[in-house]
Amino acid sequence: MLRFDTVIGDLPVLLLGIPLTLAITIAAFVIGTVIALPLALARISALPGVNQAVLAWIEFFRTTPPLMHIVWAYYALPVVADIKLDAFSVVAGALACSAAAQMSEIFRGAIVAVPRGQWDAASVIGLSYFQRLWWVILPQSLRLIYAPACNALVSLLKQSSLAAVIALPEVMNRGWLLAAQNFRPIEVLTTIALIYFVLTWPLVLLASYLERRSGLAFQGD
Repeated sequence: MLRFDTVIGDLPVLLLGIPLTLAITIAAFVIGTVIALPLALARISALPGVNQAVLAWIEFFRTTPPLMHIVWAYYALPVVADIKLDAFSVVAGALACSAAAQMSEIFRGAIVAVPRGQWDAASVIGLSYFQRLWWVILPQSLRLIYAPACNALVSLLKQSSLAAVIALPEVMNRGWLLAAQNFRPIEVLTTIALIYFVLTWPLVLLASYLERRSGLAFQGD
């Protein structure tokens, strides 16, 4: 028989993990997004070898699990390279690499979607490559980026639970410890699922709204 009343009293313990969960998510998203734009520009460049090298990096982090990156960086990196990182840096860095790979493809698709005539028109008026990109191309591509970027943020928020494997006291790790103490894993995990739902559902609604706005904007064009 399920006894959620046994978990209610310990709910503040779980809620104390929310700030750390959000900190991991925001750090990974911001760092990943900053890295993503140069990667996207390298992907569409004509420089020999650059496109292939960047593509290999992106595909590696898109096709391998973030859990592997976290465990490897936390346990293997000190042995292989004598580099010891704190748990927060490991998780945020590993998730940032995954976010960068995903966001770079979002940026690339949005940039490529801007009509070639916009590049040519900006070139005719004497703008440099970076001026064309900053003043003409990126502002037009932003409306294509918002919705998938919001979905990427939702994915990162859920992946932040992987921090539990290296004992970083976010929501999931606190739930594991609580379940081990009260022997009510079903009730605890259900409560954790509800916490993640409350955190992610507004972002899901925002992504849907931005997607509709993006579609209406293109219909207006």
